[in-house]
Amino acid sequence: MSKLFKNKLVRTLIISMFISVVITVLLLNGFLNTWENKVSDALYRPSGTLDDIIIVGIDDKSLQELGRWPWPRDYFAKVIENVNESAVIGVDISFFEQTEEDAELANAIKNTKNVVLSMEYTSFSHKNNVLFGESLLKPNSTLGVPDEDYSIGYVNLYTDSDGVTRSFPPHIQGVEDHDHFSIVVAREYLGINPDLDESRILINFFDEPGGYQHISFSDVYNDKVNSSFFYNKIILIGSTTPDLHDDAIVPISNKAMNGVEINANIIQSILTRDFINYQDDISVIFLIFIFSLITGCLLFRFKIHFATIFLIAIILFYIFISVIIFDYGVIMNLIYPIFTILLVYIALVVFYYITEERKRKWITSIFGKYVSPMVIDSLLKNPDNIKLGGEKKNITIFFSDIRGFTPIAEKLKPEDLVHLLNEYLSEMTSIILKNQGLVDKYMGDAIMALWGAPIDLKNHTEIACLSSLEMLEKLKELQDKWKKQGIPYFDIGIGINTGDAIIGNMGSYDRFDYTAMGDNVNLASRLEGLNKYYGTNIIIGENVYKLVSNKFEMRKLDVVRVKGKKKPVHIYELQGKKDKINKKKQEFIKYYEQGLEFYLNKKWDQAVKSFQTALEIYNDNASKIFILRIQEFMKNPPPKDWDGVWDVKTK
Repeated sequence: MSKLFKNKLVRTLIISMFISVVITVLLLNGFLNTWENKVSDALYRPSGTLDDIIIVGIDDKSLQELGRWPWPRDYFAKVIENVNESAVIGVDISFFEQTEEDAELANAIKNTKNVVLSMEYTSFSHKNNVLFGESLLKPNSTLGVPDEDYSIGYVNLYTDSDGVTRSFPPHIQGVEDHDHFSIVVAREYLGINPDLDESRILINFFDEPGGYQHISFSDVYNDKVNSSFFYNKIILIGSTTPDLHDDAIVPISNKAMNGVEINANIIQSILTRDFINYQDDISVIFLIFIFSLITGCLLFRFKIHFATIFLIAIILFYIFISVIIFDYGVIMNLIYPIFTILLVYIALVVFYYITEERKRKWITSIFGKYVSPMVIDSLLKNPDNIKLGGEKKNITIFFSDIRGFTPIAEKLKPEDLVHLLNEYLSEMTSIILKNQGLVDKYMGDAIMALWGAPIDLKNHTEIACLSSLEMLEKLKELQDKWKKQGIPYFDIGIGINTGDAIIGNMGSYDRFDYTAMGDNVNLASRLEGLNKYYGTNIIIGENVYKLVSNKFEMRKLDVVRVKGKKKPVHIYELQGKKDKINKKKQEFIKYYEQGLEFYLNKKWDQAVKSFQTALEIYNDNASKIFILRIQEFMKNPPPKDWDGVWDVKTK
């Protein structure tokens, strides 16, 4: 193992472990607890409520039928009497002020003997991490009910810093020690005291708001529900309307849940022993260090995109496991372990980038003189590419050539010719590189370029077409400039084709170039050469047409069979972007393509008429060519099996 390898591995482990320590400190000090709570809330899912718990709700219907709140106490007395066949009646309503009807309510409670009333602590203090109630509001002082005739519990809940209610205090010490209202109700129902010694217990929510069986208070009051329906049930009387503001935000839903329904969830947890707990800190710290090591090892061992996929898979798997484990009553810590992966990932990517800079300079110094910067980037990411051979890729191939270069060369001095050629090639090359293309090679005044290699481009065909149009625009600017300098006018032809080609470093062992080869490359070269024959600027292949015809205006030019190939090729002229083609050009294309269709179907007279109409719009060489062909066919008709394909005799 080389010294560089060892150093890189050791540094990777040091960075990973350092971040683990930092995350552990954050965990132990609760810096990310708010985020953790928000993420953990997503684990809650409805699992079904108990039929034995029934909520008699003070709802909107009850307020409409029985009048505005607060109601006389005898309303509650009657409802308690109507549900007296139940196992226990929990009244989650505050009776803290004396009224004229208190005696009736007190008698109902005394006669029923299974009522649990609610009270509320109004101020607290903490002593040695123990919650103490400082002041208390109780109903017995106003109702005058003897203590032996009822049970009582407080309804206070814990609300976290983000405003969400996730837990409750089972016991509160103070001037009087009391249990939570839900515990008292469960105790009365079970006949035994639930063993809950924690100072804070998480609430397991079994359904979203409205999940428990609900009966309107007014229906019970008006004797619309048979008393046998409540036999041996737990009846909770409380507010279920938002108007009374007895609700809280809970983790299982974005909607607020009524306090009486929160108590129902707590009672169900006690009855079914289905509690939930946070994952303990020791196991979270263990996961932090394990995930940190895994992240470091993956980034060290694999290329970054493979490592990224693995890490995403690990995160998704951990989330999946957390969902499963939640069903067993444990809320797995999601934020800290996942945050560890992300932080180690970012730190190591930055570290590797810095340490790879020396390697980058070494490769650049060796290869920068004869390959493009993009190829260098590819080699830096994939050093195995520094070898002979290649790969099959779908790319777009571009060829361009100056039309009539020889006469220009004869008119200019050598130094002027070189200056002209360098200026032209520089401007065209700048456009190619700006648009993520690769200049494969220069062949005198010709350019070969590629899009889609070595860098993958999803829309490489579209980019190549846009680049070609941009080159023609730039050439017009140069022509205006050169005209003033007395330089002869020249035009260019461009051929574009898209398809699979062999891409790679090709050459000898000590000298090679990154290039492309294959039938699709050869076809692009042939297409460029056809511009001179048709008098066009940009000819594209059929694959290009299929991929980008919805974005560019094309003219179907001809159906040809290039030299050395048996299969015919549909060729098109790239006119420009669809939104930049005027009506005159569209009219011209319509008549030309109409003429081509007549031509392919041997309707000579109609074809000539269409091509002549096209010529009246533009002085088009391709239209003239077809008229001459048709005149020849009218003298010497083609064979019966003629397929309309024109055989190109030259390259």
